[in-house]
Amino acid sequence: MQKIGRNEPCPCGSGKKYKKCCLAKEQGKATRLRDESTVAKSALDWLGGQYPDGVRTAIQTGYYTGLKKAEKQALDELPAEKKDLLSINIGEWLLTDAKIAVEDENKPVRELLLGESGSVFSDAGRSWLSSLGDRSLSLFEVRQLKPGAGLLLKDILSSESSEVWVAESKLSRGLVLWDIFGARLVQNGEGYKLSGAVYPFLRETANACKAKVLRKVKGLEPCSAEVRDICCSLITTEWLRSLVTAHSTETTEAAVTDQQVELSSDSLNTWVDEPLAILGNRSPRTALKTAAGRRSVVELLKNFENQNAHHVKLFGGEEFEFEPLWDLLGLKRDEE
Repeated sequence: MQKIGRNEPCPCGSGKKYKKCCLAKEQGKATRLRDESTVAKSALDWLGGQYPDGVRTAIQTGYYTGLKKAEKQALDELPAEKKDLLSINIGEWLLTDAKIAVEDENKPVRELLLGESGSVFSDAGRSWLSSLGDRSLSLFEVRQLKPGAGLLLKDILSSESSEVWVAESKLSRGLVLWDIFGARLVQNGEGYKLSGAVYPFLRETANACKAKVLRKVKGLEPCSAEVRDICCSLITTEWLRSLVTAHSTETTEAAVTDQQVELSSDSLNTWVDEPLAILGNRSPRTALKTAAGRRSVVELLKNFENQNAHHVKLFGGEEFEFEPLWDLLGLKRDEE
């Protein structure tokens, strides 16, 4: 991008010189981005230097608390790429949800970092650390995406939440429609951005995790610390288990191959009236007559579309056009 001279007209179209208009705002934005990119590392370095034993204990008894001994040991055998992701996720957990024993008292790391005795950060850095932990880890479904630009996300653990557009470059190139992943949103001006940690799931595993979380939090205050702890613990544990059990690259490819949908544009009218085992031997059209059946059909279509998109991403070819199938069944893509 061509650099704008201080005395040139401001590109915003105000008619003022750049130095008298948007220069200060752009410089402030650049400074904020630099602070955000370095504050997490600085905070973790300070934490490890001040409380090395506390950090190690917190990871073993907090982050890994839901794992069996053999599962913990299996983490050491992960490929480098997954170890890097694990390291990032542990780091963010330490800054947002971990507690460390200090003088025989478990204290939230956020309080240690942002308190009077904590590390010295710029105002932007402190603001970023504070906002980083404002929201709980949750599960997000990809409702739309523009590779290289961003994603439209829905928090599937909160029925009251609205869809949120998140400007994001790298992740939007790796995901496909209807993927579900664990993440944390951070306030970014009037919008939101992803915090950095990402918990990728196969859709089937993510839905199983969702069901466990919703059972655990039933009847609890939605924004309570207890609900936050449950969400964080279950999402983390299910993701860790997925790393060390079945979800290697090879098994992901096998799953995509095994679950390919045998549909064609000519067979749609027949398919909607065929009994399917996954729908209790009811046809999709018959299943729609009940609320539970309708939810099952919606999930079935999402799974089909998601698997097809992954297949194309892995092996090439053209994506199947599912829109006529949604229309044929009278379903909307934003249905829960």
